[in-house]
Amino acid sequence: MINFKSILLSAITAFLFSYQGNGQDSSKINNEFIGNWAIILPNGHPAWFSFNINGGVMNGEIWTVGLGNAISDLRFKADTLYYKRKLKIGAPNYPGGPPTGEKVEVSNKAVITGDVIKMIMYVPLQDGTFDTQEFKGKRLPPLPLKPDLDKVKFGAPIALFNGKDLSGWRLTNPNQINGWRAENGVLVNETPKLNFDPFSKYGNLRTDGEFKDFNLQLEFNVPKGGNSGIYLCGRYETQVVDRDSRMQGLQGVGALFARIAPSENAGKVGGEWQKYDITLVDQHVTIVLNGKKVVDNAPILGATKGALDADDTKPGPIYFQGDHTAVNYRNIMLRPRINPNYIQKDSSDSEFSKFDINGDNNLIATEIPLFEQDVFDQADANVDWQLSMKEFKSYNAYKKRIQSERALIPKNARAFRDIPYIQDGHNRHTLDLYLSDSTKFKKPYPLVIWVHGGGWQKGTKQLFGKQAFLLKHGFAMASINYRLTRESQFPEQVYDCKAAIRYLRKYADQYKIDANRFGLWGSSAGGHLVSLIGTTGGLQELEGSLGVTDASSEVQAVCDWFGPSDLNQMNASSTDKSKGEKQNIQPIVKFLGGPFTEKQEAARKASAINYISNNHPPFLIMHGNKDPLVPIEQSELFYQALQKKEWILNTSS
Repeated sequence: MINFKSILLSAITAFLFSYQGNGQDSSKINNEFIGNWAIILPNGHPAWFSFNINGGVMNGEIWTVGLGNAISDLRFKADTLYYKRKLKIGAPNYPGGPPTGEKVEVSNKAVITGDVIKMIMYVPLQDGTFDTQEFKGKRLPPLPLKPDLDKVKFGAPIALFNGKDLSGWRLTNPNQINGWRAENGVLVNETPKLNFDPFSKYGNLRTDGEFKDFNLQLEFNVPKGGNSGIYLCGRYETQVVDRDSRMQGLQGVGALFARIAPSENAGKVGGEWQKYDITLVDQHVTIVLNGKKVVDNAPILGATKGALDADDTKPGPIYFQGDHTAVNYRNIMLRPRINPNYIQKDSSDSEFSKFDINGDNNLIATEIPLFEQDVFDQADANVDWQLSMKEFKSYNAYKKRIQSERALIPKNARAFRDIPYIQDGHNRHTLDLYLSDSTKFKKPYPLVIWVHGGGWQKGTKQLFGKQAFLLKHGFAMASINYRLTRESQFPEQVYDCKAAIRYLRKYADQYKIDANRFGLWGSSAGGHLVSLIGTTGGLQELEGSLGVTDASSEVQAVCDWFGPSDLNQMNASSTDKSKGEKQNIQPIVKFLGGPFTEKQEAARKASAINYISNNHPPFLIMHGNKDPLVPIEQSELFYQALQKKEWILNTSS
C-alpha cells in the first residue's frame, strides 16, 4: 500500500529545503546572523543560540532545557537562514516538564530585522502535515572585557535565607512538588529521586529578588552520588556534586556546568559541608571552592542548560535545583556590586550614589540590589530604562505602597504570588492569585482577573489591594502582568493576558476556582485589554500560542474602567479641542509599534468596538467625565455599540 502521508511529508520537506546540501559557499553567508541570541521558544522556554564561522563554514549551537545542542544543515537563501535540529515533540508528562518521545529532525528558518531574529519551526505531525510555530529573540552584545576585580567594590552582605522559613523564595514552577523547607538554619531539599535525570516533578527554588553583579557565599552539603546546581542570575549553573562524582571536568564540582572546567577538584566527599565563594562581574566568574580558587575571572560565553532566561544583559535570581537529588544549603549571603568611589554620607541621596556604579547619575536595572522589575517599570516615568534620583525615590515609594496595598487584602485570604503562567522566566509572564477564606465560603470560587493600566508601557500586578474587597464576598482574584511596550507591541499584550486566562482555567481544580465563572476587570490600558479579550473570545487571530494552549481564554463577564475602545477615534479626538485637553497618543503609538498613518489597520484590529458579536459576555463600563487621558466618548461609543447589537439580537430572536 502506498503511504500518501509519508509522500506528502517528504514532498513538503523537499520543497521547503530543496537547496540544502553538504556544503555552503562562505561568500553566501549572511554575517548578520553571526553572534549570540537570546530566544524564547514556542513552548515559552528560553534558549541561547550561537552562530559562528569556522574555516569558512557556518556553525550553530543551541542551549536550552533538556534538548540537544546540535544545529545542522545551515544554509542561506537570499536573506533567510535555514537549519535543522533534533528535538522531542511529544506532550510533557507533567506541567512545565520536558517534551516526550523520540527525537525527530525539525526544519527551521530565520530572518533578521535589526537586532531581532524571527524564526519559524516546521514541526511534523502524525497526519503528515506540519505545525508551523513562530518565535523570536534578540541579539546579545559582545562579551564585556575582563573586569579588574581589584577595582570592584561590593556592599554589605544580604542574607538571602533567614534560616526559619522560605520567605523571599519561591518555586520556579508552582505546579511542581515543593521538596524544600527550612530546618534548624538549613535550607533542605528532599526528593525520592536518586538519578541524574534533569527532570522530575520536584521543583527548583529561586529568590524573589534579582541580581546582576555580586559576590555570593554559601555552604552546601550533597550526599554521595547526589547532584544539584546553583544558578547565577538564573542563567549560569555552578555545579553541586561530591568530590567523587562520576561528573568531572566541565560537569564536576567547581565547574560552571558544561562551560568552564575547574583548575582542580577541590571538592569534599559526599555528606560533608562544602563552601562556595563566587564572584560574578561583567559576565566573568571567579569560583573559590573550599578555599581554593578553581576558576579565575573567566568569561561566560552564555546561558547554561536549565536557564530561566537566556538574556545575558538582564538581572536574574539565584536559583537552586530541586528537581535532581537531595541537597542542603546554609549561610547564603550575597554582596551586591556598588560604586567603587562611594563614600558613606548622612543624606537621603546616599543610597542612590552607592548603587550608581558608573557614576552617571542614573540607575539601570543591573545596578539595583534586590532588583524588582515590576517596581522599576512603574517608577520609570519617562520609560528610558533607567531611574533618575527622583525616579529612584519613586521606586522605593512604590515598594512601600505595595506593602500598604497588600495590607488591604483580608488576613484570612490565601496568596500565591509570582506564579509563572508561561515558563520562560520572564517577570511579565507571572500572576498573583488570592483565594477567599475557605472557612466562610464554598469552593470552587468564581474568579475575577485584574489587569493593570499604565498606557501599556508601565504598571505592575503588585499594585493590588484596593480591588481585594471582592475576597470578602467569596471571590477568588488574580492580578496579572503582561509584557510592556518597551519590548513588545500589539497583539502580544493580548496574547499574554489570554495565556494567563488559559493557565488559570487549566489549573482551576488545583486552586479550587470555578473554571466556568471567570470575569475580567481592568482600568485604562487594562480596561482596553479586558474589553478586547471579552469581545474576541475564540478568535484564533488574537489567541497566541504561548503557555497553556489546551484551555479556553473566554470569560463570562467584563468590567471595563475607562479603557479606550476605538484607537483610531482616540487619534481623531486628540486633535479635536472640543473634546477637552489634547490627548497624548504616544502610548498608543508605542502600543501599535508605529504612527497612526502606518498603523490604522493595526489600530482597527486592536479596538474592541470592532468585534462586538452575539456571543460576547456581559459588560459593566465605568468612566469619569473629567478623565484627562481617555475621553469619556470612548466608553459612550462602546456602550452604544454594545446596546445596538443587543437590541438587534433581541428584536430578531
